Amino acid sequence: MPMINKLPLLGLVALLAACGGGDEKAATTDTDTTTAAVAPAAPAVAPAPAPAAAQGNVVEVHMVTTADNASGHFEPANVTVKKGDTVRFITDGKTVHNVSFPPAENVGKSNLPPPGTFLTAPNQNYDLVVTMDPGTYNFQCDPHVGMGMKGVLTVQ
Repeated sequence: MPMINKLPLLGLVALLAACGGGDEKAATTDTDTTTAAVAPAAPAVAPAPAPAAAQGNVVEVHMVTTADNASGHFEPANVTVKKGDTVRFITDGKTVHNVSFPPAENVGKSNLPPPGTFLTAPNQNYDLVVTMDPGTYNFQCDPHVGMGMKGVLTVQ
C-alpha cells in the first residue's frame, strides 16, 4: 500500500484520539454550570493544640496504682498551690487514671477545670494550670473514685 493511501487513515486516528471518543456527556451542550465548577479544596485538619505550658511553680502529684491494679491513690493527696501554679499529675502506667473536679463535689465553686485525659502509659502526665480562685477543691480519679482515689487541692 503506498504511503499516500495511509495518510488519511493516520489523520482519522489522530482526530479520534484528540476528541477522546465515546463520551456522550462531552458532546452535549450542558448549561448546568454547577457540575463544571471546581469544588474548593477541603481545609487541612489542624493539629490538636499543644498542652498549656507549665506556669509558676510545678507541683507533682503521682497517681499510684494498688498492687492488685484495681484502684490507686494520689501522692500527695492534699496539695497546696497558688493561682498560676501548675499541678502535674503523673501516672505509673499500671492502669487507667485521670483527674477531675466534679461539680457535685465542689458545690458553689466556679471555674472548675474540665476532666483530664485518661493516662495509661508509665510517666504520662496531665498538667493543670491553676486558674481557680482561692479555696479548697476536691478532685478524684473517675475510674477509681468508688475505691477512694480522691484528693484535695487548696488554692491560696
